[in-house]
Amino acid sequence: MEGHGSRRPEEADGRMEPTSKHVDAVRVLVVRYCRARIGRRSGTYDIADAVAKDSCREIVAGTAGARALLAFAYDVTHGLVDDFHRTAAELPNPLSGLPGQQREIMVLRSLVGLSADDTALALGCSVQAVRLGQHRALTALRPAPA
Repeated sequence: MEGHGSRRPEEADGRMEPTSKHVDAVRVLVVRYCRARIGRRSGTYDIADAVAKDSCREIVAGTAGARALLAFAYDVTHGLVDDFHRTAAELPNPLSGLPGQQREIMVLRSLVGLSADDTALALGCSVQAVRLGQHRALTALRPAPA
């Protein structure tokens, strides 16, 4: 017989409810992502943290129907950060010259600190696509030889 609390509650359709440990882990990644994509405005991370807070609220509200918490969290946060960028004045960003997928790979891998496997899960692509995209992005960001 299994001990009480040894399994996460499972819904009728087989989806697992996220535990507070998983939600906390995703919250940390959401904050890192928002800070990496939005950065400091007026010397603080207040705007990035506010977007991260809104994102976490939407993630928690929508996790009941989500199969992969990390992928769902990425989708929600990416959308809110893009909304912010559409309404805010853009500051120069060296990653802004990269194609969208390569930029996202660089943010998730280098700034958020996700593994290639987790980045692939978040973006809904293969690990090989993540590695190739990161290679292409790094090549594009390298200064041309003099």
